[in-house]
Amino acid sequence: MMNIHDKKKILFVANLAKEHILKFHVPTIKRLVDLGWTVHVACAGTEAIPYCHKQFVLSYKRSPFNFALFKGIKELKKIVNEENYDIVYCHTPVGGMAARFASRQARKRGTKVVYMAHGYYFFKGASFLSWVLCYPMEKMMAKMADVSILINKEDYELTLKKFKVSQAYLINGIGVDLNRFQMNKDEEIIKKYRTDLNIPQDAKVLIYLAELVPNKNQKFLMRVLKQLLRKGEKYYLVLPGIDHSRGAFQKYAKKIGVADHVRFLGWRDDVVNLYQMADICVASSKREGLPINLIEAMSCGVPIVAVYNRGHSSIIGNGSNGFLVRRGDEDAFAEKVETLCNNEDLYNAISKKAHDECYKFGNEIIIDNILKVFSDL
Repeated sequence: MMNIHDKKKILFVANLAKEHILKFHVPTIKRLVDLGWTVHVACAGTEAIPYCHKQFVLSYKRSPFNFALFKGIKELKKIVNEENYDIVYCHTPVGGMAARFASRQARKRGTKVVYMAHGYYFFKGASFLSWVLCYPMEKMMAKMADVSILINKEDYELTLKKFKVSQAYLINGIGVDLNRFQMNKDEEIIKKYRTDLNIPQDAKVLIYLAELVPNKNQKFLMRVLKQLLRKGEKYYLVLPGIDHSRGAFQKYAKKIGVADHVRFLGWRDDVVNLYQMADICVASSKREGLPINLIEAMSCGVPIVAVYNRGHSSIIGNGSNGFLVRRGDEDAFAEKVETLCNNEDLYNAISKKAHDECYKFGNEIIIDNILKVFSDL
């Protein structure tokens, strides 16, 4: 068994620096460095990762269905074989695939591979194509890791039942810095941000912080917004997140006539203030592992209306700390938004319940759980 206080050497592997390592793993990296570990990071992207001792820039792309993946695996194999890591800790479809293939020889020499699945692409309700393309590959690669970490119950149970894994753990996500967020509204921030975004002070603001990609399904939210606007109320939809769609969502907003009430913000690092400005967090993604954006909203006391998926249902108890709506049901979604906006007592009750329950997703608890996994090796 590994003593977590021993000075070990670990490699974090993921797809992208900006959208994954910087977003999720810096607190874990810092904790390990503070414990005396040597920490390296390998991923695509040149953004500097704080605290790590060495950073490798890999050639693979965002999608696993790209020839650059093979170049990335070759690069990573050289790194793993030369650096002699105690643990290779990998994430994301591309990073997880590359790291497990690249570490096959190193495992024979004692390197342990830990894979965290942030939500399988195959799940209850997923397309037949997702199962055909992704399930066999994940099942094969499960044998290439010493430990699998899952972040929702559905994936965990499927892993235990269908995959040959040495060890599997269920952990409540990757961790959120809850100290960044506050529940009490700051009226000066609300006024400033609404003025800057040209949103009336008395409007109802819906927010969904997510990259602009088909899976996040922001078009659904725009159709919900159109329904809400038909009733004459002042609703605005704020969409912070990197645009991977090359403007497709902006074109759709114009097409259905809601562009004047949608704000596309791109990448933002002022998430706390954006949640301060918002009234309701709305979430429309088709697939989630365990979404940090919802936990951040809960920490700010912003009630959530979300479509049902395995990740959302791992966080939200319908009618308790938020609302879950069947995917595709625009009428029900709009009705839940209106209910929250028109019932102050219900709004406040759900806001408080959400805030009170988000502690279990906090960084300290999650990092402790991850370190226990390392110790159990």
